[in-house]
Amino acid sequence: MKSNFQTLLTIKRLGINGEGIGYYKRKAVFVDGAIPEEEIICEFIKEEDNYIQGKVVKIKKPSKDRVEAPCPYFGRCGGCQLQHIKYESQLKFKREIIVHSLERYLTKYDQLNIDIKEMIGMDKPYYYRNKAQMPVANEGRNVVTGLYAANTNHLVYIDTCIIQNEFINNTLDIIKVLLPKHHIMAYNRKTRSGNLRYVSVRYMENTKECQVVLVLKDKHMTNISKLAEELMTKVKEVVSFYVNINPDISSHEIYGEEFIHIRGKKTIEALIKDIKFTISPHSFYQLNTKQTEVLYDVVKQLANLKKTDKVIDSYCGIGTISLFIARDVAEVRGVDITEQAIKDARNNASLNNITNAYFEAGHAETIIPKWIKEGFKPDCIIMDPPLTGIDDKLLSVLKRVKVKKLIYVSCNPSTLAKDLNELTKVYNIEVIQPVDMFPQTSHVECVTLMSRVKK
Repeated sequence: MKSNFQTLLTIKRLGINGEGIGYYKRKAVFVDGAIPEEEIICEFIKEEDNYIQGKVVKIKKPSKDRVEAPCPYFGRCGGCQLQHIKYESQLKFKREIIVHSLERYLTKYDQLNIDIKEMIGMDKPYYYRNKAQMPVANEGRNVVTGLYAANTNHLVYIDTCIIQNEFINNTLDIIKVLLPKHHIMAYNRKTRSGNLRYVSVRYMENTKECQVVLVLKDKHMTNISKLAEELMTKVKEVVSFYVNINPDISSHEIYGEEFIHIRGKKTIEALIKDIKFTISPHSFYQLNTKQTEVLYDVVKQLANLKKTDKVIDSYCGIGTISLFIARDVAEVRGVDITEQAIKDARNNASLNNITNAYFEAGHAETIIPKWIKEGFKPDCIIMDPPLTGIDDKLLSVLKRVKVKKLIYVSCNPSTLAKDLNELTKVYNIEVIQPVDMFPQTSHVECVTLMSRVKK
């Protein structure tokens, strides 16, 4: 192919990363920023064996779904992928991403007649994120925050982010003023000066409590305590302040292993409806507070739980789903590989005076058969795995135990479809309900109800 080759391209659909997908001589062409039904002049950047990477040179025929992105950083920062698409159309395209994943990975998809509901969106699809983790850099004598451009280590400086809670943006502004005042500067890889790598702010709007974590390269913490004191005086909602030490500058992980409590409470409190949760800096907690209630209501509704039911919550984390449903069932048991998450789950059960929830640390593929052997026979198993999907060993267990109902909460349509391809050997797919947990981004979340095949 010639260098800088250009062609007219019609965009057929949206890809799993939010890119437009067209076809040139039967080969997929991925184009960031393009929208289905658009005709564009596309320049080919890179060609691989099974796909081409392209870029928009000119939009010849814009989509009716195209809008002006409200964020000045859109297209440069890697945080959002879909701000240039009408929100109601984002919901439609995300549902189509689920359909395409099922068509690709689920054998006999066309014969299964799966009921895929319309995606549940938000009334206000901006300023929803309850947590920010921002890389930092020095600009003269000031410290600035930003986000990395997609697939690069180039930091795009950002004054405000319109998908983060406005309180978080305001708190970050105050922190950026206090950092140079207390002589705390960003780590510079070239000069190896400075110590600060990231600023993390988590804010629970329904409890008005905020936790701040400064990620440092090493334990040189001069003036950190003074900064924490001044910040917590200026911003009363900041009730917990930590430092995290992450010396591995080559790692993509934001946090290192060591957290040091500096000031205030060790945890902040969150609410999902009337259920309380304590959140430590390392706790996994859903990033969209309002939609989390919607998501868990969908779980409860699809599971159609009874007071006599026994439920297992695999990948339970700090017990959010387990405790959300506990009052509707006879007993719920949660399992997670992370010891600290299980300790937090037990503490959260006590905090809510919930006595019918039991939590155990370990591998679900080992713990679940053990419980069943001991006489605990679940009516329903709920799974909320990471992006990589359900572990192969757990898939084997699920096919073997054949419970009445499975609830699969997925954040990755591709791994969902691959896992469903295995589970449909034993279970029927009853319904899939998508929920938009991350408006303006390509992330897709959905809840699938499966029932045991009756023979």
